[in-house]
Amino acid sequence: MWVPDFRKNALYQRSLDLAHEVYRTVEEDGENIEETEAIQLRKRVVRITKKITHAIVQQNIKMKFKSLNEAKLELELLLKQVYKLCDKKRIDEFNGFNIDYYADQVIKLTNHYFGKYRKEKPSCKD
Repeated sequence: MWVPDFRKNALYQRSLDLAHEVYRTVEEDGENIEETEAIQLRKRVVRITKKITHAIVQQNIKMKFKSLNEAKLELELLLKQVYKLCDKKRIDEFNGFNIDYYADQVIKLTNHYFGKYRKEKPSCKD
């Protein structure tokens, strides 16, 4: 079975950019963020990248959809947490903007892949 090189995939690359930004922000604003919040942010962003990777290499279309939906859910939870921390001034506004920027790119690419995989889905009418 052939598995595409997921490392060259744009969605995977943007999820890595998002992960890098979250880790950099936690490091930079670490004195304002509690340890449990920092761990939660890091775990969420790693789960997003993991789910996206799973969706890219998965052969079953239903499993691709499931993984992408799980990644989107984690992304929404991550953004809620980041917005809350920004409102409390525990994350610098510029860092929050950067995380939001990369998260927006990941969401747009995820929606693109939903459309792409929907076209590949065999019809049940045959």
